[in-house]
Amino acid sequence: MEHFKSVDIIVNNAGFTWDNVVQKMSDEQWYAIMDCHLTAPFRILRAAYPVISAAAKAEAAEGREVFRKVVNISSVAAGGNAGQINYSSAKAGILGMTKTMAKEWGRLKVNVNAVAFGLIETRLTQALAGDESKTVSIEGREIKVGVQQAMLDGASRAIPLGRPGTDVEAAGSVYLFCSPESNYVSGQVLVCGGGYSNL
Repeated sequence: MEHFKSVDIIVNNAGFTWDNVVQKMSDEQWYAIMDCHLTAPFRILRAAYPVISAAAKAEAAEGREVFRKVVNISSVAAGGNAGQINYSSAKAGILGMTKTMAKEWGRLKVNVNAVAFGLIETRLTQALAGDESKTVSIEGREIKVGVQQAMLDGASRAIPLGRPGTDVEAAGSVYLFCSPESNYVSGQVLVCGGGYSNL
């Protein structure tokens, strides 16, 4: 607000995975993923409300229609993914959040949509060399990242376009919901998965 004087676009995109099957998943794993993927977007949207509401009321009083955009990032894992009960649950929650916020903020001329990514080439989905596991440090925790090449190959075969998406392709789907061309689209989920969807 200090720099731009308004909030026009919010993209809730932060995320990581910390996988395990339900019987082996700790409370720490569960809450870390819920906090990142579901609680953080909730808090960001709640904090943005006074700013967006005040702007929308001022614009309405002036007879102007100004659209703002919220894009929440989900995943095809929202349809269920073995070994990811925390991540799948959080990403499914994002879909409910998106549809609720579209109904609550429609009067403020805010389009709220979600993009559910399939397999996208990122640090989290990089191929592992043999059994070597890579880690990233997240809030003092060392979290394993990467995917076995055989799993990536199998996932690629399941994708109708035959390959993972790129970060540029992923960004394009988010951009679509941030553009004026989406001014009459709200409460929707766009799957960016090369034709694969688990939703």
